[in-house]
Amino acid sequence: MGVGVLAPTALDSNSVRVGYDKQLRMKSVPEDIYTALSGLTKPAENKAIPAAIYMTIETDALAGSNSAVVTMKKPLSGAGVYGNTVAIGNEERPTTKSFKVYRANCRKVITTPGYGSRKLDADYLGLYPQHIDDLSTWNKEQEGLELRMAFMQTFGYSLTFGDTSAICAQNWNPNIFVSGLPIRSCSPTYSRTVATYTTNICNTVIAAGGGSILPTIGQTLNQPNLSNLSNFALERRIEPMPIAGLPGGKGYILTVSERQAAYISDPAWSQRNLGSLIQRSQLPEKTANWPGVIGAYKDLLIVLDVRQPTLNPTGSSAPFGLSAGYLWPGDIDQRYRDDRDVIDTAFLHGKNSIFKWEPEKLAHIQQEDDYGKVVGHGTARVWGHRIPIYDQAVPNLGSAEYWGGILVLCRIPDYV
Repeated sequence: MGVGVLAPTALDSNSVRVGYDKQLRMKSVPEDIYTALSGLTKPAENKAIPAAIYMTIETDALAGSNSAVVTMKKPLSGAGVYGNTVAIGNEERPTTKSFKVYRANCRKVITTPGYGSRKLDADYLGLYPQHIDDLSTWNKEQEGLELRMAFMQTFGYSLTFGDTSAICAQNWNPNIFVSGLPIRSCSPTYSRTVATYTTNICNTVIAAGGGSILPTIGQTLNQPNLSNLSNFALERRIEPMPIAGLPGGKGYILTVSERQAAYISDPAWSQRNLGSLIQRSQLPEKTANWPGVIGAYKDLLIVLDVRQPTLNPTGSSAPFGLSAGYLWPGDIDQRYRDDRDVIDTAFLHGKNSIFKWEPEKLAHIQQEDDYGKVVGHGTARVWGHRIPIYDQAVPNLGSAEYWGGILVLCRIPDYV
C-alpha cells in the first residue's frame, strides 16, 4: 500500500528517445497490364498483354523525321473485263489510304541531394535512391496512360503538347459499341467534329437506357451484349490475333474494369446473365498466365484492367459533353466513379490495335547544380501513340477505316 512516495519526474521532452522505422514504406499502385512495373526492361511474354496489339514503325528508316506516313494499298475491287469487251481503258488503278504518325518529347525529372546534411538526414531510410528508382515505375504507368488515351481519344497524351498539339487534336475512337442495344443500332454515327460525335455518343447511351442516362442491368456485359459485341467485331472487320484456347486459336482481348469483373467473375451473376463462360482454369497455361485473365466467352478473352478508364457525360440536353477519366501515374484517380451517371468502358483489342513510334528510346538524364550539392535525375524519350485510322487524301463521309479495336461503353448498375 502506498505511503506517499513522490512520483518520478518526467524526462524533459527534448531528451525523450524517439525511434524511427528504418524501412521506407511504399504506397502500392495498381498493376498495369500493358507494361510490367518491375523495371525498364521488356516484360516477359506471360506478364503483359500480347505484342500483337501494337503496330510499330522501323526507327532507322525514319531517322530525323518529325512525322511519318503509313500507307495501305486496298485490294483490287473493280469488275473484270468479260466477253468481247476491249480491255484498254478498263484498267484499275491502285487505291491507297494512309495515316500520319507523330512524335513528341516526354521527360520526368526529380531532385536529390548529392551530398551534405540533407542527404545524411535521409540516408537511413534509403529515401533518395528509392526516389530515383521510382522513375522506372512512373514511366511504365505513363506508357499505360498513353496507350489507353490513344485508344479512347485517337492520340496519346504526349502528342497533345508542344509542336504536335494543334495537329493531334483528339477525338473519340471511331468504332464504338454501346451495350444494351440491338446490333444494328448499337453504334453512334461517327463524325470528325468532336462536338457532334460526342452528342451522338450520349444520345446512343441514353437510348440504351430506355431514354435515361441512368445505368440499367441491360447495359452490363451480359450474354446478349457480349454476343452482339463479338458479331460487331466481325462486322467492323476487326482483325483477330492468335490466342490459345479460343475457337480456332484466334480472337480478341477484351479488357474490363474491376467493377465489370466483379459481375462477370461472380458465379451466381454469371450463371444468370452470362451463361457459358470459359473459366480461367480451363484455358491453356500460356493464356491463363497473362495478368488479369478472368475467362473467355466465344472469341473474347476477358481480362481485368484495374486502370480501365471511364467517360463522364454532362448536360441535360443536346449538345452534351463527355470527359474521359483516367487513373494517372502515382495513383491519381480521376475516373468520376462516384458519379451515378458515369459510363464504364471496355477495350476490345484486335491485331494492330495501337500504333507506337519511339525514335528515341528511354534514357537517363542528369543535371548537377551548386558544385554537385543538388543533383537532378530524370528520364527522357521521344515517342507518339495513336490508333491507326486510315483515310483517303480528301476524306469524306464514311471514308475513314480502323480495324484495330472497339471502344465498348457499358454501365455499372446496382447488383441484380
